[in-house]
Amino acid sequence: MAMGCRVEGEPSSSGAIAQETLEMSNDAWFAQRVWSVSANKVLPEPDGTSTSITSLADSIYRPRSAEEIAALVRALPPETPIACVCGGHESSGVALVADHGAVIFDLMKLKGIAFEEGDGERLVTVGSGVVFRELVDAVREQDGALPVGTGPGVGVVGYTVNGGLSGYFSRRLGLLGQRAVRMTVVMADGTLRTLTPKDELFTLMLGAGSALAIVVDITFRLADARAIQGAEQLVLGFEGRGQAIAFSRAAMQFMKEAVIPNESVSVEVVVTGTNALVVTTVFYDSFRGNADGFTEPLRALAVSRQLPTLADSRWTSWYEAAAALWPVIAEQKGSPLATSCHCAGTPTSPADEVLDFVADVLVGEAPLDEAEMSIIEIRTLGGAAQTGPRIPTGNCEQAFFVDLVTLYDSSLKTPAERQAIVDLTNRWVDRARAVPGLGVDFSGTHSQSDDVDRSAVAAEIFGSSAMAQAVSEAKARVDPANRFRFHPFAKILT
Repeated sequence: MAMGCRVEGEPSSSGAIAQETLEMSNDAWFAQRVWSVSANKVLPEPDGTSTSITSLADSIYRPRSAEEIAALVRALPPETPIACVCGGHESSGVALVADHGAVIFDLMKLKGIAFEEGDGERLVTVGSGVVFRELVDAVREQDGALPVGTGPGVGVVGYTVNGGLSGYFSRRLGLLGQRAVRMTVVMADGTLRTLTPKDELFTLMLGAGSALAIVVDITFRLADARAIQGAEQLVLGFEGRGQAIAFSRAAMQFMKEAVIPNESVSVEVVVTGTNALVVTTVFYDSFRGNADGFTEPLRALAVSRQLPTLADSRWTSWYEAAAALWPVIAEQKGSPLATSCHCAGTPTSPADEVLDFVADVLVGEAPLDEAEMSIIEIRTLGGAAQTGPRIPTGNCEQAFFVDLVTLYDSSLKTPAERQAIVDLTNRWVDRARAVPGLGVDFSGTHSQSDDVDRSAVAAEIFGSSAMAQAVSEAKARVDPANRFRFHPFAKILT
């Protein structure tokens, strides 16, 4: 039976929490807040059927301030597990589902976005209920820029504290977590703290934060919009997988030879289940030369492979690049939409063996036909992300990055077809682990944390053995009862 959600009101003068009932079942709340469900959660039972997915939490709160969150944590029995939901895009959906006996803090009411000047820099403080569409629109008004994610409904804070990266902007602006200068958090005992880089916990939060504390807001250093000079996007069609393999292999060779050594540009190649190849080149303020001349080899490659041009766009601002995929993402819907994420990458320029594997196995065998909304993203990283402050995410270590985002409408698939999609996805992941020099599933935001018997390695997820040990020790120290157990690192942090 679906349980009712509860949101609490203002703390009373006695310090007690006043609760009011929200007329919404767990099912209705889950449907409102979730973007997708894990592909693992729609797999068939032994009898071939599938169970419905919803939130199992006993209570769901929508706090409106840091003080309210702290009061709630103190008022709950100390053994009560707590899950936090920002944007609802985490690939396994563990916080949305939670468990019996748990409570969820739905942070959607923490919508503050505030700009200020500090130490000669422009800063922006972002509440945990803010999603990227809201932040990007606000930053645009300030003529600023940030290394944001492409999903408009992704929670900014959740993305930051789980190691998120930006394929378009990270080479120039670093990871979003690397631009953080302050955060407000509530600890497992209800203590309200303001953290800065002087605090050991501050750094650990920027990649493992969902396991360590409740983040109320984060303050970031704002870059100037002129850091992004412009961008070009070429959309090509392909008829068969062979064309996609050949183009992606040649495009990756271009990335290896012309892009990775040149930190004034970034290139992303996307292969879609709708038979499109999307090539985006972003030019930073350090780029010198002619943009069309730089991307001409990619256009020539398309002509040589007889690939039709579906679109050829020019963007002149950070905002246009940041918002470019919003209409595409808006079309990714299902009843429910099933998803899984896996990534692979190299810390230096990839060997030809790696490029062959990505082209032949990932592009060649990923379930793009079976899961039609799926995409393969091939990106250049490195640059500022590699040279910036070390934070606990394997994304800091990568110069070359590729991921498979498997997406499909589960209502249109039989239980057997759902299992086949997961099996095809797991097949390339297992084969990737055998490729010399290729790291696999090293990102909290691009790994499927609920995969059975496929646990990620802590040293890879957090970037190094030393960082993994520091995170583990902090977890034991600040959350000894493991109240914050609904996060992407649950299998490696207890």
